[in-house]
Amino acid sequence: MPSVLHELQQAGEAAEIWWDSSPLDFPRWRQRQLATAPDKDTRNRWQEQLDRFLCPATPGQSLVRGITTNPSLVAQSVLASPESWRHDIQELIRYQLSPDVESTFSLVYEEALRRAASEMLPMWHATDGQYGWVSGQLDPRHMLDAGLMLEQALRIARISPNLMVKVPGTKQGYQVIRQLVARGISVNSTLSYTVPQFAACARAVEEGLAEARSRDIGTDRWRAVFTHMIGRFGANKDLRYEAAIRDIELTWSDLRWAEIAILKRIHRLVRENGHPVKPLLSSLEVDEPRQGGGTLSMHLEESAGGAVAYTCKPQFIADVMRRESELPVFDSAAIDREVPAEVLEKLMWLPSFHRAYDPAGMHPEEFAHYGSFVSTYAEVMANTRKLIDFVAHQFQTVTASARPLLLV
Repeated sequence: MPSVLHELQQAGEAAEIWWDSSPLDFPRWRQRQLATAPDKDTRNRWQEQLDRFLCPATPGQSLVRGITTNPSLVAQSVLASPESWRHDIQELIRYQLSPDVESTFSLVYEEALRRAASEMLPMWHATDGQYGWVSGQLDPRHMLDAGLMLEQALRIARISPNLMVKVPGTKQGYQVIRQLVARGISVNSTLSYTVPQFAACARAVEEGLAEARSRDIGTDRWRAVFTHMIGRFGANKDLRYEAAIRDIELTWSDLRWAEIAILKRIHRLVRENGHPVKPLLSSLEVDEPRQGGGTLSMHLEESAGGAVAYTCKPQFIADVMRRESELPVFDSAAIDREVPAEVLEKLMWLPSFHRAYDPAGMHPEEFAHYGSFVSTYAEVMANTRKLIDFVAHQFQTVTASARPLLLV
């Protein structure tokens, strides 16, 4: 039986499935997932699906075509295997002339990206750079400093030819995207939730491409994607607050349509204007029957048939597999279906939605202050601090007996 995600990819030839975690984490997750199968038949079916899920060495068999990572995911990957990383981190400390926590953290983060990129490199070579990309995100602490972001981005890009630099959707981030594309470096715009951010991203990419071509810099093996963190948009508490003070009843379904409306408008802009940027959906959600939606996942069902990439967290894949019998037949024209007029009219009363839906609804200076951005950034920063502290602990272990430790 084909998997739900395989059926989704079949519904639109330009659809792509990505894995939202390190490829090195997949074997361990696969075993855990199979262990949860309720019976032998389900286990056999899941095993068949997962055997074709992530196969970098045999791209023709692999459903997954790309990888997304970020500081949170790298932290989770390292902290999930502390014993395997502890020795490596201590070695990184010993082989630095003047080690400190920050320099060691950078080396650990780059090593995690190097390992992920190496795993996917066979797919990148076999497809001439179309697939097999790994997104390596910049340090979130530098999201308002274009100089520091560009410096780190150039280091990341040199690690492996299939590393795509993941840049935050701030005013400074789009400045960096323009400069990276002008050098022929592939990019992923992240911490993105709104149509104005997409418009700024498309403009930065197109200006960068024009500069690259004027300098005869090759862009044959180059890609740009725009990460629409779709589930995090509806989680924005500002939407519910604005509805409450306007006496507007905002249902679960309304919030899903709000998320999907943003995607559909971005997809339409790409198609109408030929922007060389592909929407990539993250923070995907399944819909519980108790919510009354009658769907497995509106995120999947309302985007079917689109030129869209879907980066799937392990938990999302597990949830979809658990409920695969509820899958309706995907409509290959779903991406072009209009949002119900009465729902869109209701949503347009909410300033946070109106600003996100109108291509000119926000100035670039406002992107980092938008509700969804602020809440996601706080989570990413918390996980970044956990990884820094893990490195600091190893640093203490290595250096405590030698000399006093300065942690910053």
